[in-house]
Amino acid sequence: MKIINSFIAICLFALPISAQITHFECGTPSGMDMERLMANLEAASTLEARAGTQYLPVTMTLIANDDGSGLITEDAALNGFCRLNENFEDLGIQFYLRDGFRYVYDSDFYLINGPGSQNPASLKIPNTINIFVSEVFTQGSQGSCSGILGFYSPANDYVAIDKCTMDGASFALTHELGHFFSLPHTFFGWENQNYNPSQPTPEFVNGVRVEYADESNCSISADRICDTPPDYNFGLGASGCDYTGGAVDPEGNPVDPDEMNYMGYFFNCPSHNFSPNQGDVIHADIADRNFVGGSPITAAVNGQANLTYPINAEITPDTDVTLTWDAVEGATSYLIELNRVASFSPSFVVQRTVATTNSLALEDLLPNTNYYWRVRPFNEAYTCTDYGAGTAFKTGELVNVVQIQGVESLNIYPNPSNGAEHIFMEVNTSEPLEAEIKLYNTQGKLVQVLNHQFNSGANAVKIKTASLAQGAYIIGIQTENGTAHQRIFITR
Repeated sequence: MKIINSFIAICLFALPISAQITHFECGTPSGMDMERLMANLEAASTLEARAGTQYLPVTMTLIANDDGSGLITEDAALNGFCRLNENFEDLGIQFYLRDGFRYVYDSDFYLINGPGSQNPASLKIPNTINIFVSEVFTQGSQGSCSGILGFYSPANDYVAIDKCTMDGASFALTHELGHFFSLPHTFFGWENQNYNPSQPTPEFVNGVRVEYADESNCSISADRICDTPPDYNFGLGASGCDYTGGAVDPEGNPVDPDEMNYMGYFFNCPSHNFSPNQGDVIHADIADRNFVGGSPITAAVNGQANLTYPINAEITPDTDVTLTWDAVEGATSYLIELNRVASFSPSFVVQRTVATTNSLALEDLLPNTNYYWRVRPFNEAYTCTDYGAGTAFKTGELVNVVQIQGVESLNIYPNPSNGAEHIFMEVNTSEPLEAEIKLYNTQGKLVQVLNHQFNSGANAVKIKTASLAQGAYIIGIQTENGTAHQRIFITR
């Protein structure tokens, strides 16, 4: 599998306006990308107008490390996809998630473009727009919103986007899809150079002809698109959305950039747009691609999920619970969140799961424990939704070990652990038993799992606790005859 050796198209983005805004330098490819742009500009001049909305299939691959860490939340992915469709709506273009979200748990792919990382091109699904979401790492610190945050690879025809930009405020993904459809930056040529007002404006920058304010050379300069005015990378580091720097073109005429263009670098504007000519280029590029057709579900999702069981803090018979809710008009999928607190704090999420029916079976929850759950409906093209009101339930009491056929006694020591690196489970059985030993934290998250064969008589199992944080835990033994639980305490 190939390793990414160079960053083909690096792009600059800002954090959402509500956060501290940080800029990152970026470069746009030349060569075959510009050749494709010129072909699309020529094709756009004869392209027939389209009626109705054009739906394009997307394979959105969410990449995590081997152990599942680093995965973007489905909520953030749905919000980012919603924003993408909102941004392309005026062009009569909408995207849909073909086959839902795709998950890849592989650390070799997680840091896209990172040192030694595998090229995600090998993960592509043909005839769709491939978008890979994880961390884009070429500079900066892993795990933070810094460094390169997104790019389009012309050589491999995919988009990579950092998960920190996938939200309801950033237009980073829209910007990258613009590159996917052959659009350069509005400031093409100036990516690695700042405009210097104390010097005469040059005729060429990095081998690219500088655009005049009167459009006299617009078809052969900069981004080659005549309804995007000259932009000499004025947005880089700008704190507002109104350029007043007094720049002039090579003939001394004042330059007034389009601060709200998606392919520029002004990030503090109330809204952004593609120019009409950029829209024509996008449609020409789509016409030249081989996207798979199909009939996606395009209805709006009307209403929120009405939760039906278990609700209103009712107590379930045991720790296996099937959540149910009424189907929502237009929805084909549901994102279910199970949490330990009523505020649905991200710090106390037990799990988030996407279901395609209006029920979800949960197994081996903690006994005698309060849980809170809620549901977010959506479909493959419409993700601009939210959760309905949440509700609560409580699981049944602990199962008494003497009620499990074959298990005569259960003892765990030391308990509390008093800082021990291991604890021991002593189990006396009257018959051989195959068992699964599971360790949960107080949020209900599975921390550790062991498979063990118990022989008749006394058995001792050593469980490693050195890496566990101080606090309370639940150990469960699951056999074909039932499940037993016991609370333990880790101290340091």
